[in-house]
Amino acid sequence: MVKYRFRTLQQSLFAYYSAVFIVFSLIVASLLYVFLANDIRSRSAEQQKQLGNSMVGNLDQEIVKMNNFSMNIVYSNLVKEHFSHYLSPAEDHEQTLTSDPAFYKDTTTLIDVILAIISSSNTAKQANIYDVNGKMLGAGAFNGQLSVDLTQRPWYEETWARNGWRVLSLLDGGALPMPTGQGESGKPYLSLTRVYKDGNYVSQGVVEILQDAGTVFQHLNDVQAGNDDLSVYVLNERNELLYPLLSNEHLLNTIHSNVVNLIHNDHYPQGTMQEVVDPHGNSKQMMTYTTSQETGWTVIVMQSKQSLFANLNRMALLFMGATLATLILILLLSYLISKRVTLPLHRLQRIIQKTGVHDLTTGQDSGQLFKLEYPGSIREMDELNDTFIQLNQQLVQSFQDMLAIKSQETDARLLALQSQMNPHFLYNNITNISIMAEEGMNEQIVAFCGHIASMLRYISAPNKSGVPLEKEIDYCERYLECMKIRFEDDLLYEFRVPDLMKNLQVPMLLIQPLLENVMKYGLRDTPPWTLHIIGELDTLQETWLITVEDNGPGMEPEALALIQQYIQQSQEWERMPELEINGMGLKNIWIRLKLWYGSAAHMHITNKPTGGVSITIGGSIRKEHS
Repeated sequence: MVKYRFRTLQQSLFAYYSAVFIVFSLIVASLLYVFLANDIRSRSAEQQKQLGNSMVGNLDQEIVKMNNFSMNIVYSNLVKEHFSHYLSPAEDHEQTLTSDPAFYKDTTTLIDVILAIISSSNTAKQANIYDVNGKMLGAGAFNGQLSVDLTQRPWYEETWARNGWRVLSLLDGGALPMPTGQGESGKPYLSLTRVYKDGNYVSQGVVEILQDAGTVFQHLNDVQAGNDDLSVYVLNERNELLYPLLSNEHLLNTIHSNVVNLIHNDHYPQGTMQEVVDPHGNSKQMMTYTTSQETGWTVIVMQSKQSLFANLNRMALLFMGATLATLILILLLSYLISKRVTLPLHRLQRIIQKTGVHDLTTGQDSGQLFKLEYPGSIREMDELNDTFIQLNQQLVQSFQDMLAIKSQETDARLLALQSQMNPHFLYNNITNISIMAEEGMNEQIVAFCGHIASMLRYISAPNKSGVPLEKEIDYCERYLECMKIRFEDDLLYEFRVPDLMKNLQVPMLLIQPLLENVMKYGLRDTPPWTLHIIGELDTLQETWLITVEDNGPGMEPEALALIQQYIQQSQEWERMPELEINGMGLKNIWIRLKLWYGSAAHMHITNKPTGGVSITIGGSIRKEHS
C-alpha cells in the first residue's frame, strides 16, 4: 500500500484538520438528521392515526344516533300498542287506513312521532316498522303503509339471526320500499335493523332505520376534499367495502380486493403507519387503519408518501445545503488554522531565502536580522525562532571569521603571485642585457638600464590594493622602450587607452606579462613586428577590457586549446593551484584576475585570421574580493 506524503506541513495540517472536522460534522449531522427524521415520521404517524381515530369517532356518532333512534322506536309504548293491535291482525281480516278510523288515527300519530324525531336531529332519512307478515309502516321520505316480502330484504336473515342486536347494511336506493320514487337507484343508504320483541320477548317484527350514506360519510368526504393525496376506505365487520361510494362496480371490486389484502393478508398491526402500494395507483402510500369498537368497522387512511413526508424531503434538502455550507466553512477554517500554525515557519523561510552573503558580512545584529516581526502565539514556534537566531548568530560570527581568513589568504596569494613576477622580470631583462652586451650595444645598454631602474622602483613596492591603470600603462611603455632599444625600427607599438580608464585600480604587473609573452613568441616572423594595446570601458555594464594584439605567427592550436581549457576548468576550482616561475605568464594573469574580480574576471585568447594573437583581459570597475 502506497502511503501518500504531503509536500508541505501546511498541506498535512490542512488535510488532518479537515478530515477530523468533516468526520465530526458528518457524524453530528447524521445523528441530528436521524433524530429529526424519526421525529417527523413519528409526528406523521401520530397525525395519520389521529385522523383515522377522528373518522372512526365521527362514524360511531352517526351510527349511535341511528341506533338510539331505533331503540326509541322499539321501546316506545305507542309502537308497542301499534304492533299489538294493528300490525298483527287475524289472517282472515286485513285492516286498512280507510276502513278503520281508529287505526288511521294511531298510524298517523305514530308517523308524526317518528317524523318529529327525524326532523329534530336529522338522525335518519327513513324509519320503517315491519311485522312478521311483511306489513310495513314507514315514516320519513315515505309516509304510509305497505306490504312487502320481508324475506327478500337483504338484511332479513342476519337480522333475525341476531335476535335483537343491530345489523348495519349498505343498500342501494333503488331497492328500498319507497313507491313515491324517493329511493333513487345508484344512491346508497345505510340501513340499521333490529328485531322488535314484546314484553314476553317474542319477536314481533323488525325496525329499520335508513340514512343517506352521503350523510353518514360526510365527514370523510370533507376531509378528502381538502387533500387530493388522501384516500380513505371503510370496511365493515364482514370485510365488505362501505366507502368510498363508487358506482363503478368493477373498480369497486378491485379496490375492495386490494384493501382487504392490505389489512388481513399482510398482517399489519392496527394503529401503526406502514408503507404500502396504492390499490389503484401503484404509488407508494403510507397507511394506518383503525377498527371501531362500536361498529366493528375498519377505517383505512392512506396518504401519498411524497406528500406526507414533504417536510422531511425539504428538511433533507436543507440539511444537504447546510452540510455543504458547513463543509466549505470547515475547509476554510482548516486552511486558516493550518496557515496560522505554519505562518511563522513561512516567515522564517522567507527571511532565510532573502538572507545572502552580504547580510552575513555587513555586521548587522543577527538577532535583528532573523527576528520574526510577528512570531506567533505558539510557544514551540517561538522557541524554534529563538534557537534559529542563536544558531545564526554563531553562523554570522563564523562566516565573518572565515571571510577575514579568506581575505588574508587572498592578499597573501596576490602578493605571492606578484612577487613571482619580479624575479621573472629580472630573469628576462638580464638575459636581454647579456645579449645586447655581446652585440656591443653599449649606449643602448645605458638607456636600457635607466628604464630598468625606473621599472624596478615600480615593482619593488607591492600594493595589495592594486595600482591605477595609468601607472601600469607607464610601466608597460618603459618596458616597450627597452625592447625598442634592442630591436630599433623592427618593433612598432601603439597605446589606445581612454583617459576615463586610467584611474581604474588593477592588479600590479597585469599587462606587462602579455607584452613579454609577445616578445617571446610573437617575433618569429620577418619584421617589422607590430603591437596594439587597446582599452575599452563599458559604463552601463561597469566593466573594462584591455586587448593586446600582434602580427606574429599566432599560437599553436594545441597550446591555444590547453590555455582555453585551463580557463574553463578554473571556473569550478575551490582553491587556486600553486604556480612556478617557469612557464607561468598567461596562467598567472588569469589567476590574479580571478582572485581580484571573482566571477567578473574575463580572459579571451584567439588567433587572428590575418595572423598574430589577440588576448583580451578585463574585469569589473569595482573590485569584488575583500
